[in-house]
Amino acid sequence: MLTRRAAPPDALRWMVWVSAVPPLPLLALSLLVEGPDADLRALREITPVGLGAIGYVGLVSTLFGFVAWSFLLRTYDAAAVAPYSLLVPVFGMSSAWLLLGERISPMAAGAALLVIAGIGITALRPGMPAAAAAWRPRSRPRRNAALATAPPGRRG
Repeated sequence: MLTRRAAPPDALRWMVWVSAVPPLPLLALSLLVEGPDADLRALREITPVGLGAIGYVGLVSTLFGFVAWSFLLRTYDAAAVAPYSLLVPVFGMSSAWLLLGERISPMAAGAALLVIAGIGITALRPGMPAAAAAWRPRSRPRRNAALATAPPGRRG
């Protein structure tokens, strides 16, 4: 909601600056809870795979995800976009299963199916003009007020 209210003209630049803030309180919390020795040991023992994972999560998934999210919120109503955020854990579970061979319990699979079914029911319910209207791109205000007040034959 804050991203939509801010309406950043450049979502990528916005996301880079917004992502620069959370590491500071998280570092302070880590130092408080785990202590500086654990943090230093973690930094000394990091592997290339660990660095790759940090790069992927930080750059690819976070930046791409939030730039896409910002674009969708700028273009469509929040009511149409927000339910799809519930798919984040479903994609996380599915990716871990596909790429890492992690096991998905029957309860987790059932929960994922319930989430998908719920989103499908709300998004694809027939006879729901509000749902269809929510996915229509918002009309953009005219740039030139003179064009809006000009007679129909004179609009350019």
